Amino acid sequence: MHTDYYRRKLPHWQPAGATFFVTFRLAGSIPLEKLREFEYLHAFKRHQIQQNRSLDPEMVAAHLTAEHKRHFARVDDWMDKNLNAPHFLGIPEVATLVAATIREKEGEWYIVNACCIMPNHVHLLLTLHESAPPLTKVMQRIKGVSGYHANKLLQRKGQFWERESYDHVVRNESSFARIVAYIRNNPVKAGFVKRWEDWPWTF
Repeated sequence: MHTDYYRRKLPHWQPAGATFFVTFRLAGSIPLEKLREFEYLHAFKRHQIQQNRSLDPEMVAAHLTAEHKRHFARVDDWMDKNLNAPHFLGIPEVATLVAATIREKEGEWYIVNACCIMPNHVHLLLTLHESAPPLTKVMQRIKGVSGYHANKLLQRKGQFWERESYDHVVRNESSFARIVAYIRNNPVKAGFVKRWEDWPWTF
C-alpha cells in the first residue's frame, strides 16, 4: 500500500484505496482576482489554526483538514454559480473525449462512482484500487491525455486544464451519498435540465 501526500498550492492527503471527491476545471475559468481572494482567505484561516495555542497537534491537524474541505466547498460553490468562459466542455465532442478518458482506466485503476462534466469544470467521485497509482498520477493522466486531444480537436494550443485540482477524501456513507446527489444535481442547479438524468454528461 502507498500513501501520497503532496503540496502545491493546496495540501493533498491521498491514501491508497480511498474514495475521493475531485473537482478540476478549465484554465482561466476563475478570474485571477477571485482566485487570489480564495487563496488569501484559505491561507489566513490556516494561519489562525496553526497559531492557536489552545489546540494540540492532533486538533490542529483536524482543524486544518476541515478548513481544506471548507476551501474546497467555497471554490466549488462559486464555480457552480459562475460558469465563466472558456466553455470548451460544453462542446459535445470535447465532453465526449473527456468522458472517454475518465472511463479508460476504470476497472484497472479505479471505480467511477459519479461524474458530471459541466461547461467549464468536472466533478468526479472515484475510488482508487489498492494497486492503483496515487491520485496525483491518476489526475495527471486524465488531464494530460484529455487536454492534449481536446486542444487538437479545437485546433488550439496552450494550457487546457488548470494545473491544480481540488480533492478530499470521502470518509463515510452519508458523505458519499450527499456528494453523489450534489454531482447529479449540478446541471439542474445551473438550469440546463430539469432532471439530472437528462444531462448527457452525468454518469
